[in-house]
Amino acid sequence: MREHPQSPLRSLAALLALLICVPSAHAQGHYKSFIVSTYATEGTVQNLMDGDLDPAGSWTNLTRNLKVDKIYLEVMRNHTLVDEAGLERLKRFYQARGVQVCGGLAFSISEANGYQGFDYSNPDDRAFAKKAVEMAARHFDEILLDDYFFFDRKTDYDIRAKGRRTWTQYRLDTMREAVKDLIMKPATAVNPRCKVVIKMANWYDQYAGLGNDTEKVPLLDDGMFSGTESRLWVGQEQHLQPYLSYDIMRFMDNLKPGVNKGGWVDQGGAFPIDRYSEQLLDTVFARCPEMCCFNYAGMIRPVPRFALTNRAWADQPTSLDVNDVLKTIGPDENPTFADIAAYTLGQVDPILAQVGRPVGIKSYTPYHATGEEFLHDYLGMIGLPMDIYPQFPANADMVLLTEQAKFDRNIIRKIKAQLEAGKSVCVTSGFLRAMQGKGIEDICELQTTGVTVPIERFTFAAGPGSPFRGRGFGRPGGGPDPYAAPRQILVPEIKYFNILTHDAWGNVLGVTPGGTTYPILLSCDYSKGKFYVLTIPNDPADLYAFPPAVLSVIRQTLGGSEPIRLDTAPAQLALFRYDNNTFIVQNYLPTAAGVTVSVAGKVAEIQDLLTGKETAPAPATGGGFGGFGGGFGGRGPATQPRTSFTFTVLPHSYTAFALK
Repeated sequence: MREHPQSPLRSLAALLALLICVPSAHAQGHYKSFIVSTYATEGTVQNLMDGDLDPAGSWTNLTRNLKVDKIYLEVMRNHTLVDEAGLERLKRFYQARGVQVCGGLAFSISEANGYQGFDYSNPDDRAFAKKAVEMAARHFDEILLDDYFFFDRKTDYDIRAKGRRTWTQYRLDTMREAVKDLIMKPATAVNPRCKVVIKMANWYDQYAGLGNDTEKVPLLDDGMFSGTESRLWVGQEQHLQPYLSYDIMRFMDNLKPGVNKGGWVDQGGAFPIDRYSEQLLDTVFARCPEMCCFNYAGMIRPVPRFALTNRAWADQPTSLDVNDVLKTIGPDENPTFADIAAYTLGQVDPILAQVGRPVGIKSYTPYHATGEEFLHDYLGMIGLPMDIYPQFPANADMVLLTEQAKFDRNIIRKIKAQLEAGKSVCVTSGFLRAMQGKGIEDICELQTTGVTVPIERFTFAAGPGSPFRGRGFGRPGGGPDPYAAPRQILVPEIKYFNILTHDAWGNVLGVTPGGTTYPILLSCDYSKGKFYVLTIPNDPADLYAFPPAVLSVIRQTLGGSEPIRLDTAPAQLALFRYDNNTFIVQNYLPTAAGVTVSVAGKVAEIQDLLTGKETAPAPATGGGFGGFGGGFGGRGPATQPRTSFTFTVLPHSYTAFALK
């Protein structure tokens, strides 16, 4: 056992002795729409027990604005266990404050050594893992595993155990066994009431490669948490887009009813400070039951000054009003991350109490599929509300298929069934490339050539009679070209029969510097349905360089059956739609953006869920270019009249509305 200074420990012991008979209080939740938790890592827990970090003082600092319902006390990290003797005393300290107290485990060997995790084929690591689980289960009825519960090792143990399997299959098999034999069985053997929840990291499109199982493990454990840390999206190695904080929640929610217990955000990439706030917002926009603010020590840390001052929009009444935050603390103090979280969650809580279940454009990602990773997040960032399912959504009027759908051996048959039922399917260029020679030609004779072409502006076709056919062929006289891209965009070439056969139409065409056109959005008829192909740039972030007119066609095509649709807006605005005729629009740009949202049918007004202000419909335009006539896509609600509403969203802000 470690030796520790005695004076602060004695003072803590005296305080805890007064609380020793206080019954455990289970938090009912201070907020209407979610509970808020925090997580103390092993080092912080040890410091709290030692008195190196004052429990009472730090708790007062944490909760001066933030209402915390639950705390996780981690007992193991970096192959180190906390001193068990003081754990029950610290647990009672928080219970006396009306907080639910749970355990935590981080299966890391060394964070400093390339985020090294446990080797689940190494007998010593397996024994230590079991020991840590048993220790946690002795003290807690619920244990949350930090996202270090992955498998990235290639030791001699693993090379021998792997055999002829792929690394992915070996890791999936091994982690399934580890969940059962090293986690669940030891925990319940010690404490039959103990439940284990596994936090899954933010790399949801690459889970299988590190043994994170979304197929069978949800049937073994007691739930999962989602890593919603989207952080900064420029110049980062993980390709994380802001929309990931919402998208991963929908991905996890759809694995199994009730499996997704909450989201988890840390302080990484929190500059400007609005990015921290947005990660919290996008997590709770997905209607998560629990918002975990990782970690205890980080939450009481003051926000770096540059994260507060490097904000060109600071003088505008944005969703995160730092001046309002400053009013909640002392005049000479800097806000902590807990203060920012308190303001953010407090502002959005009454709004979320009025919205329903998240819904959107259904996309199909089979279990353990890879390809065009995180593309759904990029699509969400151009205003398409994503809803990812592990089963083919045959009930949807429009199904989106990225390259990941190639993992379904029956995917061509399923596409045909949708089209024969009079529904629509949109596939990406990555899916088209993967399915060449595998039956896709029977639906539409297309070919990806492997050639990359540069695009600098756009034009439109979509067949005779289209309300926007021919737009973009000539540059308008004077002013900026609305069909030009701000930079050159590289896209894969797709060949299709058009000029002689009219088998397929290039609804949106990219124009090269030499004037040649290449399809960005293709359409063709099959049976009673409509088949589309969306060309994805070599760099998916170049979707953000598509002009608003191009984005409008893409949104209306994929959202032709959506009751609420973002029609006109620049990229990097997201739409979050709910099943009770409510919606949220979030602007990630550093400038204000004008937005037009269209709603199926005749709607008298929309009401701001925060202010109560009502907005009347925009004047009808007669089906002009901005709205594309309301009929593009040709299926279901897209052929019905739509009502448009126009409003402005401030930089790094959101607006929320209900249809009236």
